[in-house]
Amino acid sequence: MENTATKSRDLYWLHTLIYFLLTFCFGEISYSGLPPIGMSIVGIFIGLLYGWTFIGFIWPSMLSIFALGLCGFFPTPQAAFANAFSQQLVVFMLLVLVFTSYCEQSGLNKKLSSWFLSRKMLVGHPWRFTFMVLLGSFVVSFLVDGNAVVFLVWNLMYSIFDEVGYEKGERYPAFVLAGIAIAAILSFGCKPWGNVCILAIGALESSTGGAYTVDYLTFMAVTIPICIMFVVAYFVVMKYIFRPDVSKLMNLSDEYLAKIRSELKLNAHEKIAASALVIFMLLMIVPTLSGSKSIVGILSSFNFLSAIAVVLIALTLMRLEGRPLLDFDKCAREGIHWHVFWITAAALPISAAVSSDTAGITQWLGNVMNSYFQDANIIVFLVLFSIVINLATQLTHNVSLVLIAVPIAVQVSVSLGLNPVALTVLVVIAAACAYATPAASTVAAILFSNVDWIGVKNSFKAGISAVLAGFVVLFAFGFPVIGLVYGFPLDSVVNRF
Repeated sequence: MENTATKSRDLYWLHTLIYFLLTFCFGEISYSGLPPIGMSIVGIFIGLLYGWTFIGFIWPSMLSIFALGLCGFFPTPQAAFANAFSQQLVVFMLLVLVFTSYCEQSGLNKKLSSWFLSRKMLVGHPWRFTFMVLLGSFVVSFLVDGNAVVFLVWNLMYSIFDEVGYEKGERYPAFVLAGIAIAAILSFGCKPWGNVCILAIGALESSTGGAYTVDYLTFMAVTIPICIMFVVAYFVVMKYIFRPDVSKLMNLSDEYLAKIRSELKLNAHEKIAASALVIFMLLMIVPTLSGSKSIVGILSSFNFLSAIAVVLIALTLMRLEGRPLLDFDKCAREGIHWHVFWITAAALPISAAVSSDTAGITQWLGNVMNSYFQDANIIVFLVLFSIVINLATQLTHNVSLVLIAVPIAVQVSVSLGLNPVALTVLVVIAAACAYATPAASTVAAILFSNVDWIGVKNSFKAGISAVLAGFVVLFAFGFPVIGLVYGFPLDSVVNRF
């Protein structure tokens, strides 16, 4: 045990040394393709990704922001931190974490999950039940926090396994529990208020100087069907390739599900939480509607930060049983994941630095892309781009992947005459498919850690199979949908499909 602790300590300091060398010494390397400040920013960028991968998220994020002030991109370290914390996406992330914690504490999450699992039509139909479990996990994760939903639905399934006689080590529990985690991860690819999408939108705006952004309603209309098709693809793989024994689910009685249904009535707190969730989503969508003199016109000045702020103010202002509807201190204490906050705070200014004219990195990338892809077939390029991004997110945390890939996607778009929003959507979808390895995402790490019910071997089987099935869906369904809505330009691609 002592040797293991010593080895772990030594590795930590080795990784820390490498991080410092990359962050503060890389700029000393002379390269004709980039100015000195560009090399410094490359070092800070690579160092941040290395730190996130091998050390942690908090202090490497702090120090990387600090380094942006030392290298000269910002006049002082104080200015670098001021820029990071003045980003509305950072504030939005904090408030969203508070709101999702409120939904969890209210009991709404459990009621939503239980509703999907207790439908009368599922009795005597094992595969219908299985699909509803996967779909329900996706929908509830989309509405609230996917990390919490995984544990919640897993616990509900454990009770059902006990009721019908499944035990640890059997194939059906392993693959359906893996599917729950996969569905939860996919939900992050289609909700604009999720951390992956927030970073992607911020990186797109930074990389294009605000020339391009994402319309939330259009984004969801495109990505939700694609992500649901990914869930369907995993279901097909599970049913026809893995083919686990589902006979025990025939023992799932209507009496048992009726007991769950009897507990679905929402209490006052849950009704308010559900209403707040609906209002938040509507306020996110309203700015996409037109109108100048109506209420819709007034609300059209709202954005995502205004939406979440209005909801939280109302919940804190209003009283139920003499107390605020939302205990802000409690929700902030239990709901704010500080690593998510620091990831967002560091990612945005560093993404802006990487894509700035001062650094010269995007111009250099443009020349490289032109030399390799100028005459490339658009379909071949899009297929290769999607595969590379998808595989990359299995090897590095998906938030890191977004920070790397979106500026590159923007530069590729400029070089090849493509729509940068379309390629950004492809990056987001690829980042949402982060479940083939434990390094791919936070929920993937949770998936692989369930060694009792799923096991590492089955986790790899489920994750890799889901990725391969997802490629089929993306090429056959996703490309035409993205092309029709955003126009890659993709007229020739759509016609060929």
